[in-house]
Amino acid sequence: MKRFIPGFLILISGYSAMAQNLLQNIQTAAAIDIVAPFDFEQSEDNKLDIRAVELAFFGPLDPTFDANLNAAAHNEEGEFVFEVHEAYVSSNKLIPSSRFKLGKFFLGVGRLNQFHQHDWAFVSAPRVQREFFDEEGVADTGAEFSTLLPTDSYWDITLGVTNGYTYGHAHDAGEKPHVPTHYLHPVNFVDFGETGALQWGMNYLGRTDGQGVQTQLYGLDFVFKKMEGKLLRFLLQSEIWYRNLKAPEADRQEEVGAYIFPQMSLNERLFLGLRVDLFSELSRTFQSDGSKQDNLEYGLVPTLTYRHSEFTWFRVAYTYDVQTYKGESDDLNQRIEFQLVSILGAHPAHSF
Repeated sequence: MKRFIPGFLILISGYSAMAQNLLQNIQTAAAIDIVAPFDFEQSEDNKLDIRAVELAFFGPLDPTFDANLNAAAHNEEGEFVFEVHEAYVSSNKLIPSSRFKLGKFFLGVGRLNQFHQHDWAFVSAPRVQREFFDEEGVADTGAEFSTLLPTDSYWDITLGVTNGYTYGHAHDAGEKPHVPTHYLHPVNFVDFGETGALQWGMNYLGRTDGQGVQTQLYGLDFVFKKMEGKLLRFLLQSEIWYRNLKAPEADRQEEVGAYIFPQMSLNERLFLGLRVDLFSELSRTFQSDGSKQDNLEYGLVPTLTYRHSEFTWFRVAYTYDVQTYKGESDDLNQRIEFQLVSILGAHPAHSF
């Protein structure tokens, strides 16, 4: 018994030290995203609103594995609903020059889809993002693997497979798909020295849902940055996407969309950008005779950002959006949006 007590105390102290070390490694962060949209058509949404509140916990589990938990609350019809955005275990140490994650996460395709809304360089999503990836982005449960090729030029290849029971924002369990969501995202990085750096990638995403609707997405994404110390002097971000939808016993639906967003710094705190949006339904036809109906939606979104600090920034954006359909009158929409984003704690850094 006398020998047991010291051993028991040593065991307890060991577990206590491990627990204390684990708590010290856990980092926490919270984000408050407040938006006030004012549509020129006097929409009921013309009010100051908390678009999202996010809570994040992340850090190393041990010398090999890391973990990330992100929960977000959204205002849905006057009620805040909490949901898990991301919850995964990852590692970049187990396999040389590679990394992987298991759990729920935003799919590693494109640019906007890999960032939370409050991290975007503008207030709201362009139509191509809303139509192809939902207003916030597509998160799902599965596995993602990335590896850096042993080549002279930088090539990082990401492969992912997720359950695919749902796609985009959903509050139900969904339905078992015929083909789960799968994607490929090769990324190239070029460093131009003092001129800046460019990251560009190619994208493919496919799935077939429980109703037999086949989805295929092909895209390109580009990000160019010029930094002066920690100051982002110039940013150029763009995505171009093509979607092909085929439902059983229905005609094929084809759409293409893009946005381009150049932004320059006016000083250390003020940033001015202009987003140009384009979207077209390539397969749209006249109901009368079935002939092709040319159409184009284009938008201009000047955006002014004031970064008071790395933890607080204000943003105002004006949207001028026009939908044109051959043989029909143009549809014009205008709105002004105000945004306040506040970060509490150690917000996790992004790779580029």
